[in-house]
Amino acid sequence: MSERLIIDTDTAGDDVTSLLIALLHPNAQLDAITICNGNVDFDQQVENALYTVEQAGKSVPVYPGCPKPLVADWVDAAYVHGEDGMGDSFFPKAQQRPEPEHAVDELVRRINESPGELNLLAQAPLTNIAAAVTLDPSIAQKVKRLWIMGGGVGNVTPAAEFNFYVDPEAAKIVFKAGFPITLFTWTLTLSHGVFFDDDLARIEAVDTPLARFYRQVTRKAEEFERKMGVPGTTHPDSMVAASIVAPALVRATREVFVDVETQGQLTRGFSSIDELGILGKEPNCTLVTDFDTQGFLELFLDILR
Repeated sequence: MSERLIIDTDTAGDDVTSLLIALLHPNAQLDAITICNGNVDFDQQVENALYTVEQAGKSVPVYPGCPKPLVADWVDAAYVHGEDGMGDSFFPKAQQRPEPEHAVDELVRRINESPGELNLLAQAPLTNIAAAVTLDPSIAQKVKRLWIMGGGVGNVTPAAEFNFYVDPEAAKIVFKAGFPITLFTWTLTLSHGVFFDDDLARIEAVDTPLARFYRQVTRKAEEFERKMGVPGTTHPDSMVAASIVAPALVRATREVFVDVETQGQLTRGFSSIDELGILGKEPNCTLVTDFDTQGFLELFLDILR
């Protein structure tokens, strides 16, 4: 049974990896890609998505969305992913061009047209999702599931993970909106979403154009992560995509209440994840706490082959 999904992305290296899974896995039907502010220059992110679709030999509509956060100034991560988000590859433009419709309008339209059928994978700051649910609050109840990569241990500040830090106001709106949410945090990425040297050697041994493409677009991030003490490449977004098409990869979850700090001088963008029920609030999120990293690697190797 194939899962229908829309991916909302700020397309850089690992977003590309996630898109490849959604584009090529037999259990996935990728209906649309929406682009949100985040990793690198907005127009470049649009091009990166189009180029990835082309590399996969597919045709999926790409809709540009919100080029900046709701309130904050945009913060980028080009220092991680390269200036172009693709490991400083500076690929040529794809033949396919972006659609004229705005991502937010398109999210609202598509979710309303297919209530209960669409998975929404949010692997960027949550600006587009927050704007869409503000425009039409009913869509929160109409998505099959909203899968979010964000939060957990900080990687931009000690308190805040990148996606939530870039637009904490949007994240706060989304967690209050009533979506059925599954959350994959940066904490989980560091414990269960890293491909180490032996894993990367297996990917290199595949030696297909797609395997080479993957290594090229993630090379700058890998350099950065190794300097930061992570002995390999991280896969925050692609581990979520893999879980949508292969649910058995998720080994354990907890029902939790999540809120996001928008004010604090030291803690802006902090994700308050109440695992112990200290606040006594009704859970609004399924938190993934254990994940089959080896199964994920095998799935990805199959995609690259």
